[in-house]
Amino acid sequence: MMQTLSHWKRLFCNACTLDCSDMRLVGRDFEGTVFSGPGRIETDGSSSIRFSMYGSATDGGAAWRKMISARDNPYDALEQFRLFATDYEGNEWAGGFTAVNFFTDHKHGWPLAGELQGLSTKVTGPWVAQNSSVELLFLPPFYLPMNEWMATTTKLGEEEIGGSRGPGRQVIDVLGTQVVFANDLSGDGLWLTADTSDQLRHPDVERWLSEPLRILMGAVIYPRLTARNFGDGSAFVTLLPAPRQVSPSPFGLMQPVGLDRAHDERFWQLYADILSMVAAGDDMDMQSHEVTRLYEELWQAQRGSRWSILLTLASTVEALAKSLMSERDKRSEFSDDALAAMEKHLRAWDSDDALRGRMLSNLGLVKQRSVLAFLRDMAKAGKIDAAHVGTWQKLRNSVMHGEMAAPWSTAEGDQHMQELITLVHGLTRARIAKG
Repeated sequence: MMQTLSHWKRLFCNACTLDCSDMRLVGRDFEGTVFSGPGRIETDGSSSIRFSMYGSATDGGAAWRKMISARDNPYDALEQFRLFATDYEGNEWAGGFTAVNFFTDHKHGWPLAGELQGLSTKVTGPWVAQNSSVELLFLPPFYLPMNEWMATTTKLGEEEIGGSRGPGRQVIDVLGTQVVFANDLSGDGLWLTADTSDQLRHPDVERWLSEPLRILMGAVIYPRLTARNFGDGSAFVTLLPAPRQVSPSPFGLMQPVGLDRAHDERFWQLYADILSMVAAGDDMDMQSHEVTRLYEELWQAQRGSRWSILLTLASTVEALAKSLMSERDKRSEFSDDALAAMEKHLRAWDSDDALRGRMLSNLGLVKQRSVLAFLRDMAKAGKIDAAHVGTWQKLRNSVMHGEMAAPWSTAEGDQHMQELITLVHGLTRARIAKG
């Protein structure tokens, strides 16, 4: 299962340079190659992937106009350049869309550089896995509980002078296949591999497999290397600008460190349940699941002020609640007759047109059931804590209407933040159960 990426792991484990005999910056399909020339692709051991090249252009005027057009339309991907490169070993790489800049004095030729969001190549060979599968490699590794342990022994001659023991492998049966987590023998990588199935298929499976980890650990977790093995002796290998450090946050649904085997079993059962939710809810737009994106936002918010954290927590509660509401749940708690009578009364009242318009607008909101009413019903059913709903109501109304939160830690403030986190977790579990 680890066959394909084992070939590339040594190259991309740390900082590396790919010297390329030919690099091409391509515009739209009808524009063809705009710049070409030798160059290099560099990774610095962090999340960055950069290229630089000394390009030449067959039509300098058209090339310059393309540079200006790309710079003037930074949000239009089709106006940007696409990078293709061939290294000196003959591997052909695709770097995707990139914004291009000059990196030095350009009196002679076109010295160009830019950031890449990924780097892919199609490979064949005896070292490529023969089964339809995916391989994800996280560099460096991070801790996960595993039920199979790995032990190593160090010998000097025939004498054992040392050894180590740690988590080795975890196998999960889910969606018609086995998902395998395994620590690399070298200790510098974590593998996540799976054969494809009817429910886990190319190209989505390589994107789906790491999403449960982002929800469980409340951290931005992406693989550094991926392999999409087609089962015919060929594969797509992709290098990604993945974070170089994984630190679980308090927002994570379940921390990986526990005191007993029961904790570990719950952790992996949640992983399987979240993966099932992600696979069932994918809308083919190549984005992460809505719940995954909410947890990514929470991770981003922790780098801000306490006010920004509370804003994000309050918004996350509301988003999760809305995702749980069925069409029946969205119906107003007031009868259609009562709402119609109130509207008739307001339209007949003519003392102040502006006030009447404001009240009719508010009536429009009442025609749909509020998130607060839905949350209160969930609390009555014992699915979430009523006190936490009260905390959300109080803080949501204040922080979203400009009332600043204290910038320092207080007993009350920390309690409120923990209650909101607990409410987010309760709603997340309900959303997972919904599928």
